[in-house]
Amino acid sequence: MFSGALCIGEGLIHNLSHTGCLVECNRSMLEGSYRAVRLLLPDTIHALIIELAAVRWIRAEYFGMEFLKLPTCDQARLAHFLLAHQR
Repeated sequence: MFSGALCIGEGLIHNLSHTGCLVECNRSMLEGSYRAVRLLLPDTIHALIIELAAVRWIRAEYFGMEFLKLPTCDQARLAHFLLAHQR
C-alpha cells in the first residue's frame, strides 16, 4: 500500500531489496514523486513502514521505488526478511 499527496493505491511487490523494489500497479504514477509505503510481508502481522520512498522510473504497469527513509526497527525487519528469503 502506498500514499502520496494526490493518491492512495496498492500494488504487488517484485525484486524487493534493502534499497527499493519494483511495484506492479494499475494506477498511474508520476516519476520523481514521493510516497509513504506500507509493505505487508507474508510472514508478519504488522506492515513494514517506509516513511519516504521515491518513484524513480515508470514502465507500463510497473514502477521502480527507492526507499529513502525507514525507521531503524523496520530496517532490521526488512534485513531479516530478505536474509530469510534469499535464493
